[in-house]
Amino acid sequence: MTSKAEDKLEIVVQVESKDTSSKVILIMLIIVLVGLVIAVMISGGPDALLTSGDDRGVGNCGDGIDNDQGGQSDRDDPDCYANPEVWEGYDPSRTEANRDNDPPGGRP
Repeated sequence: MTSKAEDKLEIVVQVESKDTSSKVILIMLIIVLVGLVIAVMISGGPDALLTSGDDRGVGNCGDGIDNDQGGQSDRDDPDCYANPEVWEGYDPSRTEANRDNDPPGGRP
């Protein structure tokens, strides 16, 4: 056996993975995460995850915050009264939901 200066030995190592379960898991994880992002966007953003649509705003007439952003909060907001025309029946478990009925300056 003779060897020439231009003869080179080439070793090729090729690794093939027959285990496709890790690829499947990665693809499923990506699909789930994309689905969660879409669900959060459709439902109204990250704040919507903390409250459901039925519970949003329920009982906010006793928190001291103008929840309907109408200019008045709690005792000065007609939404917090059972009979808002005469300001009777204040109930802190009611919901401030109508921003268009808050009188300027609050309760007369």
